[in-house]
Amino acid sequence: MNVLTFLSEFGQGSHYTASFQGAMYKQGIGLPFIEINNQIFENKNVEAAYLSNLVFENFPIGSFHVIALGTIAYSYDYHIIAQFKGHYFLAANNGILSLIFGEDYDTYYRIPNLDGITEIHHIYLPVIKEIISGKSLNDFLTIATTVDIQTLIKPSYVNDELAGCVLCIDNMGNVFTNITRDVVAKYFSNQNFIIMLSRHYELSKIYEDLSGFKSGDIYAYYNARDYLSISLRDGSAQKLLNLRMYKPVIIKKR
Repeated sequence: MNVLTFLSEFGQGSHYTASFQGAMYKQGIGLPFIEINNQIFENKNVEAAYLSNLVFENFPIGSFHVIALGTIAYSYDYHIIAQFKGHYFLAANNGILSLIFGEDYDTYYRIPNLDGITEIHHIYLPVIKEIISGKSLNDFLTIATTVDIQTLIKPSYVNDELAGCVLCIDNMGNVFTNITRDVVAKYFSNQNFIIMLSRHYELSKIYEDLSGFKSGDIYAYYNARDYLSISLRDGSAQKLLNLRMYKPVIIKKR
């Protein structure tokens, strides 16, 4: 069964999410509605892209993913929709989708907004209904020739040090970086290394088994999408290590 996911900056208790969901059911779109997160506030495009990448492939092929950032008080001439790995993504033309797909992706379709509407259910739901009815995107939409493209920060390797950074922090203080398993393997295969987290904390191992830690232990591991992550058992790694968005995470040869 296909679903519709919703990722926004609307905040807990906001009426905007409920308005979208109500309009969806009013128009006869009976897809299960799943809110991924409504607390995307600072550095919102990067964090939203990271979260979307973490979860979207866990949903059935053909699902719809609405990313509602920068839509409350700002009107776009057009929004965009794209099909990526069998999923449909809908967002404002503000660069968010390029952070999910990569800057080389180029098949975006234009969703016109001639009346300057800010309520996205008026813009997105008619498009979703057309797709559910069996139409492909090129049956009723045109290719967007001008799309805002942004680039996700990538790790760099200089003088035996791999420099990455924090890209996302969840509500429990778990920290997620832009350093992937493949990048670590490329530069530190069969070599000892140290992960520099702060002036007082460093780690020398990335764990696969997370079952043996005691309260207060700090540990590194790869999350479900193979990004290097840092956690504190029964606590907040963010607070203990004073980590924040874009703060450097350095891995160096030992």
